[in-house]
Formats: sequence, C-alpha cells, structure tokens
Amino acid sequence: MRVTKKILWILAIFFVQQLPGVAALGIDLPILFVVLVGLRSDIPGAAGWGFLLGVTQDLLSAGWIGPNTVAKTLVGILSCLSKRHIYRERVLTQSFLIFCMTFFHQIFIWFLLRWDHSAPRFADAFDICARTVLMTSLVGVVVCFFVVKFRRRRFDPATA
Repeated sequence: MRVTKKILWILAIFFVQQLPGVAALGIDLPILFVVLVGLRSDIPGAAGWGFLLGVTQDLLSAGWIGPNTVAKTLVGILSCLSKRHIYRERVLTQSFLIFCMTFFHQIFIWFLLRWDHSAPRFADAFDICARTVLMTSLVGVVVCFFVVKFRRRRFDPATA
C-alpha cells in the first residue's frame, strides 16, 4: 500500500475516532491500523506508523504527550515480531492478535499513568480497559474479515 493511501486511511480513522458514538464506546481504531500494518511490514515501518498514530492521538487527547506514543510504538513492534507466528490471512488469528495488543496497550498506559500518579481508581480503570478491549476486538473481527476477504480476492481470485 502506498504511503498516500495509508495517510488517507489514517485521516479517515481519526475522523471516525472523534465521532461521539465511537468515542463513547471506547473503540480504539488507530490500534487496529497499527496491528494490521505491523503484520504486513518490517520493524522500522511498524514502529514508525505506531509512533505517528500515537503522537497524533496524544495531541488530540487532553492528557500529556507520551503514553499513546510509547504504547502504540511497542504495539507496532510486537505485531511485526509476531508475524512469524501468526498466519496473517486468517480472521481468527488476526482478531486474537488485536485482542492481545489492545489488552497490552491498555495495561501499559494504565501503568504509565499510575507511575505518574494520575491513574484513575482500579475499578474505573478496569471498566475502561474492559470496554476498550472488548469493543476494539469486536470491531477488529469485522475489519479483519474485510481485510482478509479483500486480500484473498486481490491475490488469489480462486479462493474469494
């Protein structure tokens, strides 16, 4: 995928991310992009896209710059490293990776905020984490279904 198409996708992701219905559900669309790009690129590319989306998300949020940047960069690197063990043309394995990376992302940010003494109470943090992991994973299943279907049709029309 060319870089200009990826930038257009990122702009669309952040537009949808800012809609009140999506934001209230706790869906983290940039992490879906980082995981799927990480599965299909090298480590510097995955880390770069994770860093870019993390910085953008931190700039658009009310918190301090850093938690999403570090967490999404690590998610990109871990997604790229896991492509040796994940068959990337299956919806189930991609969805499981999205679940794991979203969980890692939420826990990592909570520990960073706890270190900064600005973390919410554990019950509130658990509610936010569970909602984000569940909703992002459900949206990830749908996104992975269409990505796998598109890639199969594009690269092997006989299996579509």
